[in-house]
Amino acid sequence: MPRVATKLIPTADGGWKARKRIPDDVRDAFGGRWEERFRCDPMPVTLARARHRTWQNEVDARIANARAARDGRERMLTLMQARALAGEWYHWFLQRHLAKEWEASYWEHRFDELRGELHDAVWASIDEPWSPEVDPFALWEDNTEARERVRPMVADWAESQQFLGSKALVLDRTSQKLFLDYLCKDLFAALQRLTRWAKGDFSPDRYAEQFPKYERRAADPGLTPWMLFERWVDAKKPAPSTVDRWRGVFLKLQTDFPEHSAAALTTDQIQRWLLGLINAERSAGTVRDGWLNACRVVFAWAKRQRLISNNPFAHGEVDVTVPGKNRTRDGKAFSEDEIRTILSAALAIGEPKTRTDAVRRWAPWLMAYTGARAGELTQLRGADVTKRDGIAAIKITPEAGSVKNRRARTVPLHEHLIEQGFLDFVDTNGKGPLFYNQPTAPMQPSDPTNPRKQRSVKTREHLADWVRKLGVTDEEVGPNHAWRHTFKAIGYRAEIDERILDAIVGHAPPNVGRGYGEPTLSDKAQALARFPRYTV
Repeated sequence: MPRVATKLIPTADGGWKARKRIPDDVRDAFGGRWEERFRCDPMPVTLARARHRTWQNEVDARIANARAARDGRERMLTLMQARALAGEWYHWFLQRHLAKEWEASYWEHRFDELRGELHDAVWASIDEPWSPEVDPFALWEDNTEARERVRPMVADWAESQQFLGSKALVLDRTSQKLFLDYLCKDLFAALQRLTRWAKGDFSPDRYAEQFPKYERRAADPGLTPWMLFERWVDAKKPAPSTVDRWRGVFLKLQTDFPEHSAAALTTDQIQRWLLGLINAERSAGTVRDGWLNACRVVFAWAKRQRLISNNPFAHGEVDVTVPGKNRTRDGKAFSEDEIRTILSAALAIGEPKTRTDAVRRWAPWLMAYTGARAGELTQLRGADVTKRDGIAAIKITPEAGSVKNRRARTVPLHEHLIEQGFLDFVDTNGKGPLFYNQPTAPMQPSDPTNPRKQRSVKTREHLADWVRKLGVTDEEVGPNHAWRHTFKAIGYRAEIDERILDAIVGHAPPNVGRGYGEPTLSDKAQALARFPRYTV
């Protein structure tokens, strides 16, 4: 459909104005406004039309960019691409303001005003007295919080959204940060250039010579492993627990190869690095399954995105040999003694008086009768306990927190849980979290690469510590995770169909065919009726 042009209307003072309606689906990107307005001072109609066309193109580009961001079609920039794009902004900004023909004093005032705002933003993030002798740029470069405070200011002064709109570009979050960090110094240089032009100095622009040519698909040899990790987190939105585990891997990689870009790492270097990670505290299995796997996933993604040209962690290139491990117990399920120890301690709590009492009282019994992951239960809310077709059940959903595979499932409650009073406990506590206190104030956003630990995660860790203190100390059995093995082992002995057990605990079907005809809540409830009661 062709674009409908907005109408340019003369104003009473000889100027010009226009309006453009914003489509309903992108109004959030415009601050909820339903229209954008154009206005300019008195000028010839031909010049007014030119400025009106530029304005309309920018609004149309912002609409397209908002839809691209909504649909996940954001652009990722390498380090070199971000620098080159800043160079294109520099020339765009100069040409945009050159025609305004302001006096040099105007640009000098703008420069001083911007420098004042930079000082305020930088010093607000640093816990020390303000000093006019200290270069704010030196502090800005070394302080993450200072850069976070300065970026919105730079985006506004530099008119970065209008520029990106004119280029029909939508940047991912990490690329936006890179781009704005470059623009911070470039903006000052652009204002100085406009000042010189206003004074009649048209000598060659040496500052502009530093910018590389912007090419959207080039792989950047200057992109570091940590930058790959930042982009992967921003694009894939992994679970906070995954980010928390993998963060240390990429910080270590960055520390051990400070002079290497991601593209410059070789398989020989990486093989030696991986073997050097193995020590008394870090086993070969941990290095292979944790460290190597994290790097392999992120680098493989970066190669698919054309951010790097080779993956030194690829299968067949590097590996870690894990020696066989002696096991002194049969399987990973709890023994009868361990089951009695945990469940009897939970039952002895009686009526919970605190959230700590509540998670100790109910989480072990819920895990014992559902095989659910501990984290799926410690984040449970009263609103997730439901009754459908007469069947009492819990809904394990990503809306409550992290769920593996990000798929919700509904699990029926065993009659023994109901007899113990679990539903009465839920009714007493309302719709909110059952096992941790709801924060009283909105949580401040955290760094995506260093996520704040959720309260449900802390609750899960506390539960594991409590079980260890009860005397379940065998390191070969997980204090929480062993319930999944225990539930399935008992379920097999009760001759419950494996397909239904998988559906209850949240295991993916082993093949495509097994994924068809997923068990209903009624199927799961009938099967769970055959699951024997624990006796303590």
